[in-house]
Amino acid sequence: MNSSVPWAPPTRLSLLRPESAAVLDPFFEAAVLGVTELHLISSVARLCPEAGPLDLLALGVASRGARHGHTCTNIADARQLTSSAAITVDGEAPPLHLPWPAPHDWSSALESSPIVARPDDTDSEAIRPLVFDGELIYLQRYWTHETRVADELRRRAAISRAPSRLEEVLDSLFGPSDDAGSAASQRQAVGQALSGGISIITGGPGTGKTYTIARILAGAHQLAESLGPARAQPHAPTHTNAHAKPHNVALAAPTGKAAARITESVGDALDSIADFGDTHRESEASTIHALLGWAPGDGFRHDRRHPLPHDMVIVDEASMVSVSLMARLLDALRPEASLVLVGDPDQLASVEVGTVLSDIIGPSVAPQPDTGHLGQLAERITVLARSHRFGQSSPIGQLASSIRAGRAEPMLELLASTSSFSGETDNGSVSTMSTASSISWIDPHDPDGSSGLKRLIDDVIESAVLVAEAALAGDAAAGIRHAMSTKVLAAVHHAQFGLHHWNDLIENAVGERVADFDNSRPWFIGRPVIITANDRVNRVSNGDIGLTVAHHGSLAVALPAPDGIRFLPVSRLSEAQTWWAMTIHMSQGSEFDHAVVSLPSTGSRVLSRELLYTAVTRARSRVTIVAGEEALRSAIDTPIARASGLRSRLWPRS
Repeated sequence: MNSSVPWAPPTRLSLLRPESAAVLDPFFEAAVLGVTELHLISSVARLCPEAGPLDLLALGVASRGARHGHTCTNIADARQLTSSAAITVDGEAPPLHLPWPAPHDWSSALESSPIVARPDDTDSEAIRPLVFDGELIYLQRYWTHETRVADELRRRAAISRAPSRLEEVLDSLFGPSDDAGSAASQRQAVGQALSGGISIITGGPGTGKTYTIARILAGAHQLAESLGPARAQPHAPTHTNAHAKPHNVALAAPTGKAAARITESVGDALDSIADFGDTHRESEASTIHALLGWAPGDGFRHDRRHPLPHDMVIVDEASMVSVSLMARLLDALRPEASLVLVGDPDQLASVEVGTVLSDIIGPSVAPQPDTGHLGQLAERITVLARSHRFGQSSPIGQLASSIRAGRAEPMLELLASTSSFSGETDNGSVSTMSTASSISWIDPHDPDGSSGLKRLIDDVIESAVLVAEAALAGDAAAGIRHAMSTKVLAAVHHAQFGLHHWNDLIENAVGERVADFDNSRPWFIGRPVIITANDRVNRVSNGDIGLTVAHHGSLAVALPAPDGIRFLPVSRLSEAQTWWAMTIHMSQGSEFDHAVVSLPSTGSRVLSRELLYTAVTRARSRVTIVAGEEALRSAIDTPIARASGLRSRLWPRS
């Protein structure tokens, strides 16, 4: 979604009418609109010659907004696009003053435009490229997805069918209700989930989301067992036998890595629940795309006419779900099926369009008796506030809280007060942390920080050496454990301290330190990889990680599997990248013992509060931030602002 592309030759605008070309040309010259918008505008102008210049400008603005994650653009705020427009090729900022139309004139043009539909006639007329809803311009597909999501969420929020044995089951999972203590919020969340309709469970890292998911599964299993085989499979023939699966629950996540993590975490949590039996073997998570039966060229197998068979669908890491994917999921759920959304709205949103989880949670107001659907939705939201991973005295927890709240000064004071690099580990290697703190800050532009940076690099390289040595020794499991222990999380791909910088630095150092490490070819023993595309044939998903090893005389990638390690010949993998370091976006859904957060210089448009918060909360026990003070301030002072109409549809009084 980067609009920093060279401007196309003016001859392309010659395809438009002179009056349209005259209006649009300044926006292309300023890189507010790019090549994507040029192709779209040219195609629509060719198909509908009656479209006027303001109609085509609206089309370009809506397309440009979608490429930056917005579902819509308010015509009164469109001029703000110039503040976040791409820098032109010569490095100069775009003009500050562009010939934006007055909102009244623009609105009048869109009201009568042949390429614009109104909300009340989208079903009765042929599909048009745009929808004008109030003052909001949408590409029609995103208006359709957003309104469907809002309508379906409101409908499901009105469903409540608490089972008669609910309190008994909750008591078995949490103890008596008057003795719930710190688990009171989890108990409430499980009760909501088992009552049908929709429930939303939100909280930061370590607040018990996985613990709660496991108990939802256990509770659903207990309730279904008590109802007998007739309840087991709602769509099965009446002669279903007594051995039918007691409950049909799907566990899903947006990425393969997140699905693998929640499968492992929930499996461990289920093992601690008495009398749950072996049903947790049925709880292996899949990606949402796999759940819906995505096939390139064919779309999704499950939709309203071919719904999912599940009684309940639980989606972890829901902050990463786009408005389009949420619309597809809701469309594929049976009307009586339950949906549970779990996630942290303060993390990065989907790389695609929308901020669905954040919009659903909305202002987090207390429900009022006269708010109708607003109150019903609020009642289905449970906030898990107590962090069990990061206690009140945890430096990482305090750091995450400061970032989430947008408080730059407390964040910088905390970072500055932490001890710098000192001490040694048990094996004699230099530790990146003193024993007094689990966080550290290195300013690479500060001469006083050069020694700390050198020790950090040594520590990162030492971890990578262990990965390569394990791979060369044929111990894939140990190599993967070492690879998950310390990980550099870079905000950008290029420039100093970007992804490629770290990957090259680490790999070259490993080559100097490890005998028999030969990276002269694209595939080599000891190469850690991350999968970058879903591949149903090979059963790998975007975000899966592995380690290249020798297997039966040839190179293969060892991949974590529920029952251990599986091996896939490298010849069958085309979409994989070296994984000494990874981007912060790709790290979402992962956890590492030591997260090294590497930010670019100030001024980078990728810096945001959500990016920094996501990176810091990937750490289990240690986090090191490599960034200048200006970059940190820029990040914490820049919350991601995506235009969306979903929140106002769900929370009309917010």
